[in-house]
Amino acid sequence: QLLHLTIIILLLSVENEIHSQTTSFPQTLIRATRDGDASTLAGYFNENIEMVLPGKSGVYSRNQAEMVVRDFFGTTEPQEFTIIHEGTRENASFVIGSLRGKTETFRVYFLTKNNDKKLVIHQLRIEKQDD
Repeated sequence: QLLHLTIIILLLSVENEIHSQTTSFPQTLIRATRDGDASTLAGYFNENIEMVLPGKSGVYSRNQAEMVVRDFFGTTEPQEFTIIHEGTRENASFVIGSLRGKTETFRVYFLTKNNDKKLVIHQLRIEKQDD
């Protein structure tokens, strides 16, 4: 009986850890990625952001980056975005997710930092995922 209780406590703590991981990334960014909302995403971009997307890569200003992401969303037609993994190190955090478009699936990487207590996206990578 003690073993069962220990297992239940362990499972609940693991479930709680998983749940807390999936909720620490702002829901606004999850929804914006899922909905293909480039302007909401751009509201979180750093002044200059490093981006790697299919056919495009470089360091872009916030406005340029918004246009690049808008073009990508226009051709991809996002359907669903799910977080696979996330973590933090010092004042930076990262999120890895899966973005399912109308015809293809992409792996999405966000690198974020807290600047003056505001979450800012420093790097965004969207790479075609091979099934």
